[in-house]
Amino acid sequence: MTDPEARSRTMCVLPWIHLCASIDGVYGRCCVDDSMYHNKLYEQEEEPEFLLNDDAVGCSPRSRYAADNPGRVMGLADAFNSPNMRRTRLAMLAGERVDACSYCYHREDHGALSYRQEINQRFRDIADPDRLAARTAPDGTVEDFPFFLDIRFGNTCNLRCVMCAYPVSSGWGAKKRPAWSSAVIDAYRDDDELWQTLRENAHLIRRLYFAGGEPFMQPGHFALLDLLVETGNAGNVDVVYNSNLTVLPESVFDRFRHFKSIGIGASCDGYGEVFERIRQGAKWETFIANVRRARSEVNLWLQVAPQRDNVWGLRDLLEFARAEGLDVDLANVVQWPAEMSVLSLPEEDKVRATGELTSLIDWCAGLGWEKPAADLRALRTFMNSADPVDLPPEIAA
Repeated sequence: MTDPEARSRTMCVLPWIHLCASIDGVYGRCCVDDSMYHNKLYEQEEEPEFLLNDDAVGCSPRSRYAADNPGRVMGLADAFNSPNMRRTRLAMLAGERVDACSYCYHREDHGALSYRQEINQRFRDIADPDRLAARTAPDGTVEDFPFFLDIRFGNTCNLRCVMCAYPVSSGWGAKKRPAWSSAVIDAYRDDDELWQTLRENAHLIRRLYFAGGEPFMQPGHFALLDLLVETGNAGNVDVVYNSNLTVLPESVFDRFRHFKSIGIGASCDGYGEVFERIRQGAKWETFIANVRRARSEVNLWLQVAPQRDNVWGLRDLLEFARAEGLDVDLANVVQWPAEMSVLSLPEEDKVRATGELTSLIDWCAGLGWEKPAADLRALRTFMNSADPVDLPPEIAA
């Protein structure tokens, strides 16, 4: 019998309830699935073969990968029970670490909060390993359609954030991309099978996560919202965004009113000039105006990516958030590119940053502001835990 402690260190509920589809048409166990990203291919001067990583779930029919991986082309339903997804479930049930999930295990090993831990807590009512095992066939198959979807409807984005790159952002693609590729990528716009599957299973969807690119610039994102409204299921669906919130069409609020709940993590990595320097192309005044407009209609918080370039400005940002009455999430610590991570700071800067973070932690704790205090403790531990050369790559939202 599998050791329950081993299971607790490796299990993630997502392979039983969720599927991610990346901006270029590759399916993943979640948005930090290490096997899903193939960014090195987009750095080649000559167009390469678009071969999937061995551990990748598969790819969509309209993706660039389809021609070079004919045996691994599939729709959403088949991807959810692809061979690699089935192997993932069986490995987790056996208490084994999954290579594709190394991003989360690495964070946990170095003191940071992982997406695995966060999501298991969020879905704690159904994340019990014994219950998941009972739903799993001997070959790893799960019969249900995933009720939680993360579909990245292309890479259209108006910014060039310093920790981002092409192909994730068309803004970066317009500035720096190989001649054989276009700046804008959208593998799902003309995927008739995808849209038919979404329509047939709309009544089963309970949670959506939208990120980018920039979701409020993605036609597919609006089309999916409209489909759920049209099919009458919107009232059962929680929708969560990660948005740079420099774009906020007024028409989106009419759609929002049909849904069970709307949450927006507004990407904000600093106050004023720091914000504009990290999120190149953004204007602080526009962002704040949109934050104040959106928060009057939806649940909104600041989604901060702690990194080398903002660790010294976190106090200003937290004081601003406190004055505005905004919650703050600092759990998404930048790991990629490695030179942007706090792990890349010189030792003397780490000592100084440790003191600053300790002071901030005490300030948050004194206010009873537990979430930022816990995130800052994890950041402090992470910063002092490892050498930068050990970092795995990450694609940030």
